[in-house]
Amino acid sequence: MKRIGIDVGGTNTDAALLDGDRVLASVKTFTTADVTSGVRTALNDLLAQAGDAAQDTIAVMIGTTHFTNAVVERRNQAAPQRSA
Repeated sequence: MKRIGIDVGGTNTDAALLDGDRVLASVKTFTTADVTSGVRTALNDLLAQAGDAAQDTIAVMIGTTHFTNAVVERRNQAAPQRSA
């Protein structure tokens, strides 16, 4: 069962093509300010590297720390003042 995993971190975006527990291809790119273009770049680079090995991939999973970081940072900020 072939799957692609993409992890968007604060500095790098990593992508890997797995067949079961075997890594068929992997790439590391810089994380971009707009997360979508960084994911696209990593995915395109991975597919180029993997070639025909990427055929029959059944799933793509994306993980990111951006959401978690936003929640944690928001939690550490003072509550906004509401005006009457």
